[in-house]
Amino acid sequence: MRLIIPEHLKGKELFKFLVENKPLLIRQKKMMLKHTDAVVCTPSIITPTKEGGTKSDADVNDPLAADTINVKVVANTAWWCDHGMDVLTDGSYKKSVKEKGIMIPHIADHIWKSDSHVGDVNAVYTQEISLKELGVKKQPGTTTALIFETAIRKLYNERVFLFYKLGKIKQHSIGLRYISIGLCINDKDYLPEFELWNKYYEKVINKEMIDEHGYFWIVPEIEIIENSCVLFGMNELTPTLETSTEDKSLLKTEEPPGPTTTHQKSKETIDFGSIVL
Repeated sequence: MRLIIPEHLKGKELFKFLVENKPLLIRQKKMMLKHTDAVVCTPSIITPTKEGGTKSDADVNDPLAADTINVKVVANTAWWCDHGMDVLTDGSYKKSVKEKGIMIPHIADHIWKSDSHVGDVNAVYTQEISLKELGVKKQPGTTTALIFETAIRKLYNERVFLFYKLGKIKQHSIGLRYISIGLCINDKDYLPEFELWNKYYEKVINKEMIDEHGYFWIVPEIEIIENSCVLFGMNELTPTLETSTEDKSLLKTEEPPGPTTTHQKSKETIDFGSIVL
């Protein structure tokens, strides 16, 4: 039976429940496949990014002029507390990017079928992106984004192809499995969890989210199963950054050229103390 965190619990009662049930909660999270919520409200600190991307005159006049459109999208962003109270570190993607790369599929709405592909993935990598570019207008700084460059094919999914062409796809979401997780609690009565809170609190972008609840899950490593275009993502900082009709069909590398591209270089040692993994 799946253990659910009761919504009515707050403060000390909530922290007590989390710590007492931590081994089971972590085991459940590791066993389940995580993907987007059905409905998510975008918080007020996010300002919608511009629609579309780069369009030629021919594209504007006839959005179906080409059979392929190349997109650069953010699949996930580090240090953002999502609606599952998870905060992924900037090193959490490293193993999957290195081992799977372009073998990670780009699909729609987390529907796992043999014909769910919406395009051919040309590159998977991480890149430092400004929060402003991701829609967080009131906060300076950057974060590590998980990037997919994909040739979206009309032949694979005509409606998704059209929506990318028209700039209507604004969020993405990764399907994942948890590899390692730690519980962070803002209460010195729970020392191991409080130490993790102090270690990672300053790195979290949307601190108002974790301040409201008093806890979050820190996730140093995941296995990325797929990247989906979605209506609402668990993590809102996942826009479409660029669209182009330039032919990149022969670009089949895991790392695109250019000085702005960076693979994960984090060698942070995660010390969970008595945290059960």
